[in-house]
Amino acid sequence: MNNNNVFSACIVDDDPIWTNMLSQSLNNIGLQNITSFSNGIDFLQQKNHCPKVIFLDFQMEKMNGIEVLQRIKSTSPETEVVFCTSIEDLSVAISALNYGSKDFLLKSNINQNQVTSVLNQVFPNLLQNVKAN
Repeated sequence: MNNNNVFSACIVDDDPIWTNMLSQSLNNIGLQNITSFSNGIDFLQQKNHCPKVIFLDFQMEKMNGIEVLQRIKSTSPETEVVFCTSIEDLSVAISALNYGSKDFLLKSNINQNQVTSVLNQVFPNLLQNVKAN
């Protein structure tokens, strides 16, 4: 079972540089329970830990982010997903939001403040609780 006092996050992305950068941003905010996967298939096979938020890439081999998002939402609708991609395509953003993504972020525009802002929108009291611990 998921411990409500522990905020868990996953990064599902095949770009190790981006994964490292996002992981560092999350650590700087105060989140410590971060797991990363280099593709959607590995994540779905080991998803038993039920993270509270998933930062999900669109363009990955074997299974794209929309397919992963659909599977996540069919089995864990309470899990929040933030779609992250370098593709500036409005149809991808609309599809991600229609399938249940909480937000859509372009990788080229991401910085620490945007990550903080997205987390504050998705989980309004999260960062206060993280800083209090």
